[in-house]
Amino acid sequence: MSKIIDLLILFILGVLAGFNIFLTFIVAPVLFSNLDNRHAGEIMNLIFPYYFSSGWILGIAVYSLFALKTVKNKEIIKKFKLFVVALGLLIILNMALHKTVLPIARSLNIQYYTLLKEDKKEEAKIVKDKFKKVHAVSSSINLINLILEIYLFQHFLLKIRKKED
Repeated sequence: MSKIIDLLILFILGVLAGFNIFLTFIVAPVLFSNLDNRHAGEIMNLIFPYYFSSGWILGIAVYSLFALKTVKNKEIIKKFKLFVVALGLLIILNMALHKTVLPIARSLNIQYYTLLKEDKKEEAKIVKDKFKKVHAVSSSINLINLILEIYLFQHFLLKIRKKED
C-alpha cells in the first residue's frame, strides 16, 4: 500500500509541475502571440480559476496521502520536514492566487476596459499600471510554485529511492 501512495504522490506532483510548465511556457505565450491582449487575457481568465484551484486541491490531496503514510510510521515526519513545509507553502500560495490575486486582477482588468470604453484614457492608464503590478506578483508567485513543485517531486523521489536502497 505504501508504494501505491508513493506513486500517487509522485504522479500528482508531476501533474502539478506539468500543468504549470504547459500553461506558463506554452499556452500563455501562444495565446498572447496570436491574439490581441484582451482576447488572450479573457481566455486565460477562463483557465486560471481551474488552474489555481487544482493547485491547492491537489496539494491537499498530496498532504492527505502523505498523512496516510504517517499512520504506520510516525518517524517519517522527521525525514520529510522540508517536504511538508514546502507542500504547505504551495497550498497557501495557490489559494492566494485563486482567492485573492485573481479576483483583484480581474477587477482591475474590468475597470481598465470600462474606462477605455468611456474614453477616460488617463484613468485607464493608472488602472493598467496597477494591473501590471498585480500581474507581476501573480507571475512571481506562479514561478515560486513551479520551483516548489519541482522541489517537492525531486525531494520525495530521492527520499523514497533512498528508503528502497
